[in-house]
Amino acid sequence: MASGRKKTPLGKSPRLHIREHRPVDKELQNIALLQLDAAIHELKGNNASQEGIHRARTSIKKVRAVVQLAAPGLSTSNREHLMGLLRDAATRLSPLRDAEVQIQTLDLLEKTDTSGSANLTSLRNGLVDMAKQSRMNTNRKMQRILGYLQKSQKSVMVWNLERIRGKDVERRIRRFYRRGRSSLDLCLASDDPEVFHLFRKQVKQLWYALRITNRFWPDQASNLISQLGEIAETAGRERDLILLLSTIRHGPKNAQASRLTRLLEDQIPKLRKEALSSSIRFFEEKPKAFTAPLSM
Repeated sequence: MASGRKKTPLGKSPRLHIREHRPVDKELQNIALLQLDAAIHELKGNNASQEGIHRARTSIKKVRAVVQLAAPGLSTSNREHLMGLLRDAATRLSPLRDAEVQIQTLDLLEKTDTSGSANLTSLRNGLVDMAKQSRMNTNRKMQRILGYLQKSQKSVMVWNLERIRGKDVERRIRRFYRRGRSSLDLCLASDDPEVFHLFRKQVKQLWYALRITNRFWPDQASNLISQLGEIAETAGRERDLILLLSTIRHGPKNAQASRLTRLLEDQIPKLRKEALSSSIRFFEEKPKAFTAPLSM
């Protein structure tokens, strides 16, 4: 067990931040192991809950963010092997998340759509059937998913990040910010949803990096984390609508589907515009100016 690592009490989210006056290398390793412990705990048993799968996916994303911060101290082969394991685990959990979030998205749309010109019951029933099938498929793969996470644990346990210093982490965050800024420029020049999807992932990566290092920012980066979290949430809602729209377009063609397609095609650009508008303000600083207040 890595030095300073303690099991997270049940009901509490595992620590994500680097503590002050501790070796940065050990702290990154401890955080990754805590998050992997949490993911494995959530998925143990024959029927992981919807909430448990969501929390496990979130923990996997946090581990990936830690790996990206720790990249200067990892060999390329080690990093790629670990990221591959995490990707394999997340990919096998994603279909269930996507199926269930589409039901939630449809329910929310039905509440907010004041026209109510068509009954969405049959469409919802179809999504529920998809979610049931995805749950069965996910449960059949659970032991394999746990295997990927346990292999990830073993990989992290033998990390040797002694070369990593606070300045290395600062440079990584500056790089994340620079990439997000460049992707934002691409989004402003293109309506391609995949370009926006890449930007969304880079926003989440920077958001996690700020949370991991929050003790080393003025006011624990509370304002930056809040702003970026709102951008990520708006972009995430856009992605959920994209998923639902794709499912509807591949399904039966009827009045229900046509009405919902029009509704989604109207809302998706608005959410994208909202996220990009907020992002322009967030990314207005140059990368060096953005990380100047960070002191590790």
